[in-house]
Amino acid sequence: MRLFIIFLIALNLWGCSQQEERAVPADARRPLIFIAADGLEWSVMEPLINDGKLPAIARLMANGSYGYLESMIPTYSPVVWTSIATSKSPEKHGIEHFVYSHAGTQRYYTSGHRKTKAFWNILSDYGLTTNLLGWWMTYPAETIHGVMVAQTNTTGVLDDPKRALWKGSLLRGVEDQVSPPERQNEVMDILEETEASFDSLAGAIFGAAASAPMSPFTKLMWDQSRWSFRADAVYVRVAERLLSSKEPFDVLSVYIGGPDVAGHRFWRYAYPQEFFSPPAAEEIANFGRVIDDYYIHLDRMIAALLAAAPEGTSVVIASDHGMHAINPRGKFAVDTAPEEWNSGHHLDAPAGALIVSGPGFVDATPGDSLALPFARASLQKLGGVFDVLPTLLALKGIPIARDFEGRVLTALIEPSWLEKHPVREIDTHDDEAFEAARAARIKEAADQAERLEQLKSLGYIR
Repeated sequence: MRLFIIFLIALNLWGCSQQEERAVPADARRPLIFIAADGLEWSVMEPLINDGKLPAIARLMANGSYGYLESMIPTYSPVVWTSIATSKSPEKHGIEHFVYSHAGTQRYYTSGHRKTKAFWNILSDYGLTTNLLGWWMTYPAETIHGVMVAQTNTTGVLDDPKRALWKGSLLRGVEDQVSPPERQNEVMDILEETEASFDSLAGAIFGAAASAPMSPFTKLMWDQSRWSFRADAVYVRVAERLLSSKEPFDVLSVYIGGPDVAGHRFWRYAYPQEFFSPPAAEEIANFGRVIDDYYIHLDRMIAALLAAAPEGTSVVIASDHGMHAINPRGKFAVDTAPEEWNSGHHLDAPAGALIVSGPGFVDATPGDSLALPFARASLQKLGGVFDVLPTLLALKGIPIARDFEGRVLTALIEPSWLEKHPVREIDTHDDEAFEAARAARIKEAADQAERLEQLKSLGYIR
């Protein structure tokens, strides 16, 4: 009996020490919004900033730090975004492409294939509330300390819209899209509201281009972009709903894929001089601003989120890569192979963008406005995709794992914060409990064939 009492006392002391190890400083609980903007390209932003058309982004730049974020090869979105979330290489985190081969067939990776913790798991371990909306390879949704809305699907099949699952969208009746599950109906209501009003939203974003006459090829490009624009609208509206509820949070992350898709599909319309077969003059006039218009819409979405956020919210905007022209001698016709449809791409891993602003971050350009003209030629590399997670954890007072491949970007964090809360290290954040939960999430992706079809249309697989 005496030994049993000693055991209980030791167990209690061990539990207390574990809680103390996983405690975060009270001043680390300030909220942070993380905008994961796929394919954000500085060469597109530069003239828009100078013309005053990205005021929210310019304001963040004026009160923070900004520059290039080095990407990696391969630049497939699920691979890079998982590396950003884990600070580990594809070989270590397990997501090596969009799909993998099994028994002679291609299958889509799901969240259960990720072999290591992501930032939402680590923050949850330390009791921090994290809301994660639309991040790549999060279906089926995980149980975290907060709300997760998984990026459920991709599709290129249009013959049965009622059955089709669109990338980044959701569908009633499909389990494990939202965690906790009792919030799924709320999210589905937002989905339906967004879909019902999307034509009006498209007109507000793109003006006359949303209803302009289109050649067969341009219509194909438009139809294969709408799903991404609609998905972004869904996730941002979920974020706005969470912010309007005033429920406390530590990190709210929203994935926005529209800049990447618009770049893939409409680069040739925006920069016709880079191609041997440019679009017709009328289509350049109608659709040459699709990319710019979506960046302007992105800026408005960021402004709306910040307006709804608590005072003193910090902000991180990161992109997994940049974008530039591809296939300059292409024919760009409906009857060519899908991999020849893209006029913008990132296969050589052009650097993306990183913008940080708000409490805890260094104000590298003191003042309330950005000195214009802004020139991207002056931008410096701030770090790489593996460095995002260690920097986020350092800002939250959480130890950095020695098995990370990135480092803390200390130049971006206020020296007073680092002096008060020196960076700590542990061997790893992974544990047996995560591995057990992961195994239960290895399941077949919904509408597998449709997912593969869209990846072919984007030229990622054959």
